[in-house]
Amino acid sequence: MNLKQNLGRSTAWMSLAATGNSVISFIIFIVLSRILSATDIGLVAFALIIVELGKIIVNAGFSQAVVQRADWDNTYASTCFYLNILFSILVTLIIFFIAAPLVAHYYEPKSELILKVLSIIFFLEGCKAVHEGKLKREFSFRVIALRTVLASLVSGTLGIYLAINGFGVWALVFQQLTSQILVTFVTIISAKWMPTLTFSWAHTQQLLRFSTPLMVAQLMGNLGSKIFEVLIGILMGPAALGFFRVGGRALYILQDVVLKPLENTTLSALSRITQADQQALSVLRVIRMSCYLTFPIFFGAAAIGPEFIILAFGERWALSGQIMMLLAIGIVPTVIGQQMNSVFTASGNSRVVLVLAAITFVGNCIVGLLMVPFGLLAVACGFAARTYITLLFNLYFFKRIYQIDVSYVLRITAPSFTSSLIMFAALMSVKVIIGHALPLALLLPMLCILGAIIYALSIRLIFKHETKLFFIESIDLAPTKFKYFLGAIQRLIKIT
Repeated sequence: MNLKQNLGRSTAWMSLAATGNSVISFIIFIVLSRILSATDIGLVAFALIIVELGKIIVNAGFSQAVVQRADWDNTYASTCFYLNILFSILVTLIIFFIAAPLVAHYYEPKSELILKVLSIIFFLEGCKAVHEGKLKREFSFRVIALRTVLASLVSGTLGIYLAINGFGVWALVFQQLTSQILVTFVTIISAKWMPTLTFSWAHTQQLLRFSTPLMVAQLMGNLGSKIFEVLIGILMGPAALGFFRVGGRALYILQDVVLKPLENTTLSALSRITQADQQALSVLRVIRMSCYLTFPIFFGAAAIGPEFIILAFGERWALSGQIMMLLAIGIVPTVIGQQMNSVFTASGNSRVVLVLAAITFVGNCIVGLLMVPFGLLAVACGFAARTYITLLFNLYFFKRIYQIDVSYVLRITAPSFTSSLIMFAALMSVKVIIGHALPLALLLPMLCILGAIIYALSIRLIFKHETKLFFIESIDLAPTKFKYFLGAIQRLIKIT
């Protein structure tokens, strides 16, 4: 199987599994949110922000280093493994004796014990990081996908059971722990590799040179994306954070379904391409395809967000629906930025990824501090504005490294962006005219169908040539099982 087929097959597996996992986890989250309070959700949400930051330090970019390395080296992998374990111990100690007391003082005393219990996750993450890298470099995304679905289903079922039986916030805590235990166990078993008793200082120096900028970039990128939630939690309290988290939850799931599979598989594929110009052309093809697929999804989510949240979560979460609409509009530029970060990483330009992460972090800090005093909707507006501004920096570095003009990137994304914007405007107009006359259970599917029709007509009538290129490239990359499906859509809208 060639690289092109590997990319298409792996992306398809990750997309299918991510969809199944996201549907499961979202249904579970809806059930839990109807049982638990906004404060309960806010308490665990804040702790998980810190846990996610700690997991980045534990991984330290070594998993990406294993993927990026041309050939498998057992000594190199073993060195990565022991460094991951060392980092997991250090992070756990920092959480126990520094972070947890600070969270108790500045956020909420109840969060201290929650954070200490969740710190078990760091050791589990350290144990599986290299094994996951091995699976990715071997394009074993089927295993990665299925283990995630299994963990989500089992842990979610446990969380609901505990919530119904009065465990409150601890239902969410044990849900997270169970998920991590299952993911770690399946990953280690599936990788069929165990570290040897070897450690190389030379490899350590090489690893740190490659991975440190990448780790810092991921750390800053993650913190930058969560800084709004951190500020909301500290300045407005757990309940406000709960509302903001519910507003973003459906979007996080959409990101897992439509963005993460491409992000994971693109890095693996691009790392096998040695020529810089071929890397650039390949990522541009991925950007064109991902924009055609994801832009209408996120603009559509923005259009139906308020009604969807009320229908799924209940009237008491109505504010979260407005937040979802604004956040969805802001996610659109990250589709392009994430793909560019993948090619920067694959080509060894990890320092560029670090600079971009620093820009995002500073931008989010400034916007967050300015907007939090004005409320949750102002914060969501600030996030959306920031994503469009920082995309300009991604485009600048892409041009500087690969000598591809910014206008070309904008041209290949303009058809899907324009068509999605037309769809969004049309759906908002329909809501104003007849939205109040229909029950939500009828209005939402009607809007989804209408949005799909409007988007299809737009790309067919206004951007026929560009859409034809999209289908040619998509069918070329897609696994055999999906080629017929894409061909059927192509024939349906008469793009030949």
